[in-house]
Amino acid sequence: MKCIFGLEDVSKGEIIFNNEKVYGPSRNLVPGNAAMKLVSQDFYVLDFHTVSENITDKLAGYEDTYKQKRLNQLLKILDLKKIKDSKASILSAGQKQRVSISRALAEFPEMLLLDEPFSNLDFALKDGVISYIRSALSKNKSSCILVTHQPDEALRYSDFILVMEEGKIIGEGTPKSLYHYPENMRIASLFGKCVELEKSDFKSTTALKIGKNKIIARPEYFSKVAKKDSAHMEGEITGVFFCGDKWEVTVDLESETEIVFYSYFTKPEVGEKVFLKLKMPI
Repeated sequence: MKCIFGLEDVSKGEIIFNNEKVYGPSRNLVPGNAAMKLVSQDFYVLDFHTVSENITDKLAGYEDTYKQKRLNQLLKILDLKKIKDSKASILSAGQKQRVSISRALAEFPEMLLLDEPFSNLDFALKDGVISYIRSALSKNKSSCILVTHQPDEALRYSDFILVMEEGKIIGEGTPKSLYHYPENMRIASLFGKCVELEKSDFKSTTALKIGKNKIIARPEYFSKVAKKDSAHMEGEITGVFFCGDKWEVTVDLESETEIVFYSYFTKPEVGEKVFLKLKMPI
């Protein structure tokens, strides 16, 4: 991310933005690309200035009326009103992170670079901030690159995902394709619970497309059925966990494979024998 922004030099290859090569500090006296904004884990804030001053610092050249309006908007979006007059040096990590985000959003860039920017934000605040960013990206016809270790962030907020491991791309695609049609278990497991099933795990494979390859299935693909003759598999419940909007149910199949399915309206009981049907996504 720092190479894309121009804070560091690349050791090989090159970075092109808007048909122009991006250079690092060895070429530019003042590193950083004017068309981009970076929110990193380093929290680029002015420690000895107030929160409000940190934001208006990025609005130099604008009329006072617009500057005040934009400041109030960002203070509200990032929930910073109560500490607007506090010096950045005394803020917590989470508060500094919010100030750093507000500085990047003050004058919306052509390219927004977000390096795990929401790690210190609670869900409600994070969701509100990202909803605003998505709307602003569309309005300004800007682009955004988000680096995250949180699969829900990648799936919920991205248009396209690259999965990287040890510096190499091991998977790429839309959120839907990577979630429902992953190339392997390594990629599948990054985005939530899943199990790899073989033909031997099924009582019946009627209407199921099972070829030579194994099936990667997620808990929501399974549904409990009342009749044995309409089931694809059966087993015994070994665990039931309440998750707020559902119960997460663990089942040992007759083939000794362990799977998980969700029950939304009734709580199954441990030791209960269940018949399950599998429906793969289209």
